[in-house]
Amino acid sequence: MTQPLTEDDEGKRVVGPNDEEIGTVEKVDAGVAHVDPGSSVSEAVKERLDWGDQGDYTFQETHVGSVTADEILLAE
Repeated sequence: MTQPLTEDDEGKRVVGPNDEEIGTVEKVDAGVAHVDPGSSVSEAVKERLDWGDQGDYTFQETHVGSVTADEILLAE
């Protein structure tokens, strides 16, 4: 079971499974993290998270591998 995302996770860095910097959590709403993506996010990561060009960058708890005090590591 994945650890639930909460408001306590706002402001944390989001990191991909290969230590790739993805962005920062701006807001958590009902288990969905809204992310301010970094400028260097790869197309592969955007595709995996189903991020199009609409500007709504989110992921759900099911994408989370682990959570630490200062970052969220996404699962592969």
